[in-house]
Amino acid sequence: MNRDEDIAKLLEGCLSKEDEAALAQDAGVQMELKKQIALDAALKVLLEDKKVMAGLGESILASLKAAPVSRLEQEILAATLGAAKRGKGGRTRRAAPVWAMLPRWTTAAAAVFMGGMAGSLLWPEAVLRLELGPVIVQRTGEPFLMHGVLIAGLPAPAPALPPEVAPEMPAPPVQEMVLPKVSIAAAPPAAAPVEVPPAPVPVPKEVAESSPLPPAMPQPVPMVEVLEAKLPVPMRLTSKPGPEVPADVALTSLQRVDFERHVLPILQRSCFECHSGKLKKPKGGIRLDDLAAIREKSRTDNLLFPHKPDRSTLVRSHTLPADHEEAMPPKDESTPLTSEEKGLIHRWVEEGADFGEWTSERAKEVQISTQNEAVDTAQVQATARRIDELLRQDLARHGQEPRALAAESTWLRRVYLDLVGRIPTAPEASRFLKDKQADKRARLVDELLASNGHVSHMFNYWSGLLRARDELAEGVKGDFYLAWIKQSVRDNKPYDQWARELISPEGYGWRAPAAGYYLRDGVNRAANIESTATLFLGTQISCAQCHDHPYDRWTRKDYHQFMAWTSGIQTATEETSVGQVEAKAVQEAAERYDRMAMNRADPERRARYERVSDAIQALQKAAGGTGVTNGEGSPALLPDDYQYSDGKPGEALPAAVLYGETPKGQTRAADTLAAWVTAPDNARFSLTLANRLWERLFGQPFAGPVDHVREVADCDNPDLAQYLVHVVRQSRYDVRQILRILCLTQAYQQEAGLPVEDPTVAYRFPGPVVRRLSAEQVWDSMMALAVDDLDVKLNFDPPEVAKLEAAAAAKKTSEVTQVAKQMAGEEEREMKAEQRRARLRGDMAQEFAGGGLERASELPQPTPDGHFLRMFGQGSRDFIGDAWSASTVPQALLMLNSDFFDHVARSGSPLSDSLRASSNARDVARSAFMTVLTREPTAAELDDCLDILGETRNAKTLARTLLSTAEFVFQK
Repeated sequence: MNRDEDIAKLLEGCLSKEDEAALAQDAGVQMELKKQIALDAALKVLLEDKKVMAGLGESILASLKAAPVSRLEQEILAATLGAAKRGKGGRTRRAAPVWAMLPRWTTAAAAVFMGGMAGSLLWPEAVLRLELGPVIVQRTGEPFLMHGVLIAGLPAPAPALPPEVAPEMPAPPVQEMVLPKVSIAAAPPAAAPVEVPPAPVPVPKEVAESSPLPPAMPQPVPMVEVLEAKLPVPMRLTSKPGPEVPADVALTSLQRVDFERHVLPILQRSCFECHSGKLKKPKGGIRLDDLAAIREKSRTDNLLFPHKPDRSTLVRSHTLPADHEEAMPPKDESTPLTSEEKGLIHRWVEEGADFGEWTSERAKEVQISTQNEAVDTAQVQATARRIDELLRQDLARHGQEPRALAAESTWLRRVYLDLVGRIPTAPEASRFLKDKQADKRARLVDELLASNGHVSHMFNYWSGLLRARDELAEGVKGDFYLAWIKQSVRDNKPYDQWARELISPEGYGWRAPAAGYYLRDGVNRAANIESTATLFLGTQISCAQCHDHPYDRWTRKDYHQFMAWTSGIQTATEETSVGQVEAKAVQEAAERYDRMAMNRADPERRARYERVSDAIQALQKAAGGTGVTNGEGSPALLPDDYQYSDGKPGEALPAAVLYGETPKGQTRAADTLAAWVTAPDNARFSLTLANRLWERLFGQPFAGPVDHVREVADCDNPDLAQYLVHVVRQSRYDVRQILRILCLTQAYQQEAGLPVEDPTVAYRFPGPVVRRLSAEQVWDSMMALAVDDLDVKLNFDPPEVAKLEAAAAAKKTSEVTQVAKQMAGEEEREMKAEQRRARLRGDMAQEFAGGGLERASELPQPTPDGHFLRMFGQGSRDFIGDAWSASTVPQALLMLNSDFFDHVARSGSPLSDSLRASSNARDVARSAFMTVLTREPTAAELDDCLDILGETRNAKTLARTLLSTAEFVFQK
C-alpha cells in the first residue's frame, strides 16, 4: 500500500487546488497526516475491543497534558497490536498496558481537525464514545465544536487530579497546531472563548499511583504493515462528503445517517435531473423528490427496502459498474457518486431508510394560500364556487382547462349513481329533464340525500369499509352492527361521532351495537388497530407489526405503542344469563328442545323444535354475553421476538400516538385514542374523510390513495387540500353537507375523462373520471328496472329489538322460551315466504339466488360465493375495501346468457311497462335507451335499433342488448 496514494484518496474533493499545492510542498503537514492515518487505523481496532475501552479513557484523561504526539503514537500502536493478538482458546491477550497519552490540547485539536479534513473522524468518535468532550473543555479551558454541538463544559466540577498524575508541562510552540498554507475548511469554525473554571478529573487509583510516562515500549510495527495486515477496507468509519456536500455531514459509526443532511444532497446533485416531479415523465417512472412516490415505487419495484440494502434497487443501481446499462446515474449524464457516498446510502438503508420529517422537496417550498381561510359551509353555492376557483387556478398553472359541462342526462345519471347507488327510473328522468327551474339540480341533490336510497347506498359503502357481515365472527351475529350502520346514515350522524362510538364503544352487549367494530376481530386486536389507522388516518401500519415498516415511517415500536390504546377493550361471546334467568337454566331449556326434536319423526316438527333451541341459544349470546367491556388500558409490551436496539422483548412502554404529541390519558385508554383521532387539530382525520368522499364522486382521490393519504403540503393541489380540510371541520363532519357541496361544483358537473394510470402524473380534475360501477350499483340499477317503488319498500328498523328487550327483562325460564318460540315462528314464516318467491322466480340461476329482487343492502352481507354481486366484485369483507371493479368475461357472459333478465323484464316491471307504453319502433328504441342508459339514442343508434326490432318489435331483445353494453356498467 502506498502511503502517498492513501493520503491523496483521503483528501480527494476536500481541498482546493491551491491547498493541494501547499500541502505537497509542506513536509511537516504531510508527516502529520501520515501519523494521523496510522493513529486512526490503530484507534479503530482499539475502539472495537470493549475490554480496553476503559483503559483508553483513563489514559486520555490522565495524559491530556503529559506527552508529545510521537509517544502517544507508540503507545496506541503497541496496545492495538497487543490487543489484536489471540492466545489459546481464542482469548484476547494484551501485549502491553494502554496508558496511551494524548498530547497537549493544541496538538489534539490539530489532529481532530486534520481527521475531519481527511474524512476520518476517529478521534472525535473516541471523545464522543468515552464522553470526554466536556472533560477536555474543563482541562483546557476552551470550548470547541463537535458535529455541530458546542462543547462548553461539565454541569459540575469533578474531584481534583493529583498533581503527580498530570504535571505541568511547558506550552508547546504555536506551530504544533497551525497547518501552514492549508485551508482546513472541513473543520468547524473556532468558537469564541468561554470562561470555564478549570475542574480536575477523577483518575483511578492505579493510574494515580503510576508514573504518567510508562516505561519504554518495544519498537512498534511499521505503519504500512498495520494498515495492510490489521485493518479492513475501507478503514474509516465515515463517509467522506462529495464535492458539493457540506463537510460537516461526516459521521461517526455511532451516529445515524440523517436523510436531509447526508443523503438528500447526494440525490439532489446526481439523481433529481432525471427523477423529479419537475419532469413530465421522470425516467423509469421514478421520482426521488417525493416520499409518497418513493413509497409507491418501493411497493411495486423494491426501490427501497429498509434494513435490506441488497434488496433495494436504489442501492443496487448505484453500485453497478459505470458501463452497466442499469447503472445510476448513467455514465456521462450526471455527477457520479463517490465510493464514500455509495457507502453512505447503503448505510442509510441498512439503518432503516428513515426519512425523518421530510416528505417532499415541494413541501419545503409550497406556500398554502388557504391556510387560514374562513369557510362557511352553510353557504353551499359559495363554498362550491371556491372549490371550482381553486381547481381552475391549478389547471391554469399547468396549462390545462376545465372540460365542458356534461349533458343534463349525463349529470342526472351520474348524481343518481353517486347519491342513491342506482340509475334513475324513466319517470324520474322525465320529471327532471322537463323541469326548467334554474335551481333544479340543487333541489334534486337535496331530494336524493334525504331518500331511503341514499341510506341504502351509503350503507353498502360503509359496510365495506367497516368489514360488517351477518356473522362478525364464529357464533357472533352482526345484525345489530349492520342496523347501527344503517341508522347512523339515516340520522346523518356526524362522522367524528361515528369514529368515537366505534373506537371507544359505550356499554356492553347488544345495546351498544357499535361494539361490532371490535367483535369483528375478537381477540385479534392487531387487525382492529390496523383498521383504525387505515379508516380514520388514511395510513397503513400493518407491516410494522413484525418489523419496521419497509415503505413508511412507522416502526415496530410505534405499532405496539399505538395498539396499547385499545388494551382496555375486552370482547366476550360466551353464553351467559338472560335477564334474571341463570345461564344453566337457559342452556337446559335449549337442550330440552334438542331432545324433543330428536324424538320427533315428523320433519316439520323436528325442524320447528330445532329452531326454538337455536333461538334460545341466540338469545343467550345476543341479550347476554356478546359485547365488549371498555376499561382502563395497560402499557404496551414489546413482543418476545422484538429485534431492535430501542427496546427489549417484554419491555413495558406507555401507549403513544403515531404522530404529534401524545395526549394526556383519560379514564379509559380507548377514550383517549378516540379523542386524539377526532380532534379538530388532527388535520389528517379531516383530510382522510375529504379524500374518501372526493374519490367517491370524482372517481379519483386528490390526496393520494385513500389508504396512503399524503400530507396537505404534499398534495398535488395543496390549496384545495387545505380548503377541503376546512370544509370538513366547519361542516362539523356532516357527510351529507360535504356531498351536497361537492355535487354542486362545476367540476363535478363537467364531462368525464379517462383516469390517469401513471402514478408520476398528477390528475388536475378538469372533470370526473370514467369508472366502472360497483357491484352494488350494477345490481341496484337492475333492481330499479325490475321492481316498482324500490326505495320506498326499504325497512331500516333494527332487527329483533323488541324481542331482545323482552328477553333482557325475563325473570323465568318460560319467558325466555316464549320469546324464542316467537323468533322461531317468524323464521318459519319467512322461510315459507322465500319458498313462494323462489317458485315465482322459477329455476333462477345460482348467481341470483339468496335474497330475491331487492336492493343489495337487504341481501345477505356479504352475498354467498357465486352470487351476481360477488361475480361483479363485491368483497368478502375480510379486509377494508376488498371489493374490486375490473370488467371480466364471466360478467359479459352472465349479462348475455343468464335467464335473470327475463325476471327483470317480466310483465308488470318498470322496464316492461316503459317498453309497452311506446306505440312504434322509434318510440320503443327511445324508451329503451332512456330507461336503461338515461339518454336519447343518436341517429346512427336509432337506425341500428330499428334493424334489431324489425317487424316483431321485440323490445326486450333491444333492452337486453343495452344492458349488455359497457355503457350500462360504466359511469361517465
